[in-house]
Amino acid sequence: MSTSTSALSDDQPFIGLDIGGSCVKLVLVERIGYVPDASSGRIEHPLAAVIRDPSKSNYLGTEWGAKNAIRKLEWFGDSEHERAVYALWFLTSDFIEFAKRVKEDRELKPTPKARVSATGGGALRLRAEAEEMLGIELLIVDELKALTSGWRVDAESLAASEGPVEYPALVCNIGTGVSLVSVGAAHGEYERVSGSGIGGATFWGLVQRLTRFTSFGEAVTAAKLSGDPGQADTLVGDIYGVDTSKAIGMPADLVAGFLGKLGAGKATDADVVAALLRMVTSNLGQLAVFQARLMGVSEVWFTGGFVQCAGDKPEDSVGRIVRLALAEAVSFWSAGATRTRFPPDALLLGALGAVAASLNSLSQAM
Repeated sequence: MSTSTSALSDDQPFIGLDIGGSCVKLVLVERIGYVPDASSGRIEHPLAAVIRDPSKSNYLGTEWGAKNAIRKLEWFGDSEHERAVYALWFLTSDFIEFAKRVKEDRELKPTPKARVSATGGGALRLRAEAEEMLGIELLIVDELKALTSGWRVDAESLAASEGPVEYPALVCNIGTGVSLVSVGAAHGEYERVSGSGIGGATFWGLVQRLTRFTSFGEAVTAAKLSGDPGQADTLVGDIYGVDTSKAIGMPADLVAGFLGKLGAGKATDADVVAALLRMVTSNLGQLAVFQARLMGVSEVWFTGGFVQCAGDKPEDSVGRIVRLALAEAVSFWSAGATRTRFPPDALLLGALGAVAASLNSLSQAM
């Protein structure tokens, strides 16, 4: 894997790595039809082999996913722009064991070190382990730079079907915590304008503490299928009664206090998760709408592992459940005036953007 200044014109693959607080994301970007061939100098690194075909790994943990697609990526210096993009993601808690297995493969079949464009807090925290066990050299890319570079690729791909991107754009990235970023029309133009410590880690930490769920997906799905947040939240109707609520002009099902009835002990685990999801997404929706008003924009883009946009097609998928909750929160706080948008590969933007940012830096240096 080369990232030399000649890389923009050859067909060597590129690897992007994003190690977040809860999830590791890997992408492999290569020319369509690329075939590893040692006789021609195309020696495949075992990490690239696993991203391309996860079945080649004997350890990915309990929760993981993969996808591949043909994408138009205009960072490359040819006229075609299209590249094959392979993606793999799994829990950060499984990273060290995953890296050990890749190291075992490397010891059986030695390969040169690969240069990997990396981002995320974990890429810094686990840099030594990643480089030693995976047999790679990490090229660290600033987290917001990677996020916005990846977002721009995804967002612009939707222009034909969903309309042009509005600039400045407000991007709300929900991972362990939350960052709200203003992205300008020019490449590399971005600024973190706000944020919150109430994000994905808050939701999952409370789910683990208050319920018996051990899987994020299982918890969110149960909340959707059988959870009633009103069993855990104190509603206006609980305080005033249904008739009086109408008289004072407030809906009886409006939340007066999140988790206010939790102590009563009547809520099921699914009810509690539904209430937690409503609490966190309502908070984020409010924050996003208020920031949109300050910026004078009419739409908010949500990205990050919490929204899980990585090819989850089924209508009842975890990502769609979370996205619907966010959309409802934004609609409520903006009275329907603010549009909610989700890039198709929100989970992968950091890893994809790390590659894009690295290649952009190389092209400027040439």
